[in-house]
Amino acid sequence: MRMVTLAAILVAAACAPDAERNEPGDPSGPQVEAVKGLMAAFNKHDAAAMRRYWHDDVAWLEINGTQSSVVTDSAEQLYQELVVYFENYPEVSSSLESISVNGDYLTAIERPVWVEGGEEKSQSSIVVYEFDDGKVKRFWYYPPQ
Repeated sequence: MRMVTLAAILVAAACAPDAERNEPGDPSGPQVEAVKGLMAAFNKHDAAAMRRYWHDDVAWLEINGTQSSVVTDSAEQLYQELVVYFENYPEVSSSLESISVNGDYLTAIERPVWVEGGEEKSQSSIVVYEFDDGKVKRFWYYPPQ
């Protein structure tokens, strides 16, 4: 299921317009545009395009109760995991809801949809992205619901 959580990561925004659920007046700006670009690349299964939005030492962390763990800590490692993920889930797509920006941090609810065993599945997770110099430096995923 770790790979499904990866969908909930990534990252990470440019949802198809019908998939976006932002209300008028929702935030805009460079962080929002970066995460939307990241999500558009995710939905195209383009790990190379996604990589343009990350720092070389990007870190993906998972939060579970009082514990946090590092899932990946480099752009190359994240890229390789995504390549495998897209091979295993060729129909996966994701969208972001409830986007909020606070300085260098962007929070959202990420909702991936995938097919497993012939059945469509979905879950959602809170994700927090930290930006540095316009790129994702770290992102934290909370347990999927």
